[in-house]
Amino acid sequence: MAIALSPGGSTVAMEKFRIATSHYHVGHAIAPMTALEKGFFKEEGFDGFELLLEGLIPTFVEREALSAAMKERGIDIVLGARITSVLALNSQGEDLYIVSGWRFAPQVDVYARPGIKSFADLKGKKIGIRDSGGISQGIIQTELRKAGLDPERDVTWVRDRIFAYHNTPEHVEAMRKGEIDCAGSHPPFSDELVKMGCTLLLSPRALYPSGRPERVIAARNSLIEKEGDRLRAFLRAILRAFWLMRDQPASFAYLADLEQRLRRASHDPDERVLKMFSSPDRLESMPLPVDGQVPGAGLKQIAEEMKRDGRLPKDYAAERALRDKAARDAFHDLRSRKELEPQWARVTRIVEKHGY
Repeated sequence: MAIALSPGGSTVAMEKFRIATSHYHVGHAIAPMTALEKGFFKEEGFDGFELLLEGLIPTFVEREALSAAMKERGIDIVLGARITSVLALNSQGEDLYIVSGWRFAPQVDVYARPGIKSFADLKGKKIGIRDSGGISQGIIQTELRKAGLDPERDVTWVRDRIFAYHNTPEHVEAMRKGEIDCAGSHPPFSDELVKMGCTLLLSPRALYPSGRPERVIAARNSLIEKEGDRLRAFLRAILRAFWLMRDQPASFAYLADLEQRLRRASHDPDERVLKMFSSPDRLESMPLPVDGQVPGAGLKQIAEEMKRDGRLPKDYAAERALRDKAARDAFHDLRSRKELEPQWARVTRIVEKHGY
């Protein structure tokens, strides 16, 4: 899906700002489409742009080719890039920087079948994931390496859409039948896994108490330096979309409808049949950074993991990749508006309820 708007609001072939989602999942198109349809872009003075929402590059090659894909397609801002990809490319001298947070890792715990007590015990076992290179696989791969296993050779990855949002019982049945030995889950379905005697191997909330900033908004430094006003306007609109998405149940009907419209338009057969927004609670618990920030503790922890695995140079300082002043300014601008105070108060209570 490509949507282009000129300063006057007319459709054009191309504009200076080209904004793309890195990943193809419908969930990554929700915030920019909300900002567009609810008029946040217009109200914040952000115009003359093109949204490309079908996904820029497969996640499993993003670490090597994201910068090249942005250059070849003239992308100025990429939404939902994996933080590990941006850090790796930045460490290699690529002109690519983190300007804002986009997603924390979901609060999805990792369980294994009875008898499997640790990640080391997963050698030769089957692990259920939604996508190669996705968030869940990345976190599990890190723990497998810590346990001395090779994620590429010592386990089998079973890719299936039933492991997408853990809001249907299929992943529980796959575990029960022995089709997989390990997968992510959360209540109420994780309660069934516990009853089955499954082992809790990993809780992201416990491992990353400040939140694991898994996906980010990234841009080139030349844009950050020269287009600061427009970048701040864009980020204000995106933050307002994040607030609306988590301000539940008030916006549930609109967002559930938007999701289904985007799914019908998706080219991917799995995306057309999945459903993410099954209840207001699922929306309010979405791991969206409502202040746009990338927690320093989480950034450092991820960088240290990458250094330990040889994916970053030992002397690389992850802070080099962070250019988040525009995001901090955008958040400050929104918090200074009295008309937004009631919504911010509601969002704050929701964030406190879910942890982040």
